[in-house]
Amino acid sequence: MGTPRIFRTGLASLALCSLLATGACAKNDAALEPSGAPIMVPAAGMSFDDYVQSTRQQLRDVLSKTRFSEEEKPFGEHTLDQVVDMRAPYALGPLGAACNSDDSSLQGNGVGFLVVHGLTDSPYWLSDIRDDLRGRFPCAVFHGVLLPGHGTVPGDLLDVDYEDWLETVRFGMNSFGDEVQHIIPMGFSTGAALIGRVYSEQHNKDRTSALIMLSPGLAAKSEQAWLTPYVRYVKDWVGQGENSDPGKYGSMAMNAAAEFYLLTKPYGDGSLPDFDVPVFGVVSSDDQTINPELVGDFFCHKVTSVQKHLIWYQGEMPAPNGTASCDDIDIVRSENRELRTLNHAHTAITMSPEDPFYGLEGAVPDCGHYDAGDALTRCQTGTDVLYGERNLFDTAPDGSLRRGTFNPDFAGMMDKMTAFITTALANE
Repeated sequence: MGTPRIFRTGLASLALCSLLATGACAKNDAALEPSGAPIMVPAAGMSFDDYVQSTRQQLRDVLSKTRFSEEEKPFGEHTLDQVVDMRAPYALGPLGAACNSDDSSLQGNGVGFLVVHGLTDSPYWLSDIRDDLRGRFPCAVFHGVLLPGHGTVPGDLLDVDYEDWLETVRFGMNSFGDEVQHIIPMGFSTGAALIGRVYSEQHNKDRTSALIMLSPGLAAKSEQAWLTPYVRYVKDWVGQGENSDPGKYGSMAMNAAAEFYLLTKPYGDGSLPDFDVPVFGVVSSDDQTINPELVGDFFCHKVTSVQKHLIWYQGEMPAPNGTASCDDIDIVRSENRELRTLNHAHTAITMSPEDPFYGLEGAVPDCGHYDAGDALTRCQTGTDVLYGERNLFDTAPDGSLRRGTFNPDFAGMMDKMTAFITTALANE
């Protein structure tokens, strides 16, 4: 099997030797240079609609200039319009005729979902969950933000600060009008850490009805993550991969990894106050990007609300001795033979098997762990490949395994999430 060559989602495994060796021969890739027009914190006083429209235009301008005018098919068959649509923030209102103004909050009246993506990702990474929830809560409002440094080129993460990410989430929390009495922030990976940090600092938390935390990035998987704030001054990249995915970056800036570590330190040292708010979480025991054991500890010991629910997808790796356990952890087996899934990858939680880009038959398979050659081709084009997390790569036959980008239990997860949200709103 080819050796792993790129850490593609969130904060990757960061052993010191790999930090010093990865990317020693830099690629000549314009996407690794700053664009000169990175996504920034929204301007003070800007409306959310103006933020959405101006950011969409900025994405179009930057991507057209840096990628589409310089490269032939920089994202394969995906057009500029498609890439902008996937990466842009959005504001979605009630579903018109599907929403009866006389309905209660159980149909979404007065409810606003704030959707926050992860590191190197884009708003598309939570779009399947968003669309499913819109069908179940047709009167709700959905606001999705684009974090600073994202959406344009990976080079724009070389100079970004986690405080900018927090400020953008604060902007999102304050973006809902007076008609929204119940705000439910929903975050994936780094986005989960961000919504938790912003919730913990709020003095008036009455409008926050629940938190949805998916593959929560409360700490990196690697014990060497603390080195990243120092290594970034001598090394720009954790890993450099193909930047052809329309929905996310394929390269990870060391600065972004360092800012993730600094963002999540309060989760690791226990300095955050308790979370007296309903929390719904989902995590894989085999997650190779974030620390699932800390998620369990946070859920059992830091979330004090009587209403909480954690789906723990149990895969190949048994929980180590000392891992927290409590009555509200819902253990679900990861393997699904029908959908050719061996276990849940970090990147697999939020996507439906039917997703046109990242689903079972999606157009964007994750094969970045294979070097060029027959193994890569088989992974990209094979009809019998399996899906799993990085901990399975070294023992799988060449070309036989894609990193998971969809959740075989998506429907079951959404049913449980919906029941949780309905209960949280009913108890307000």
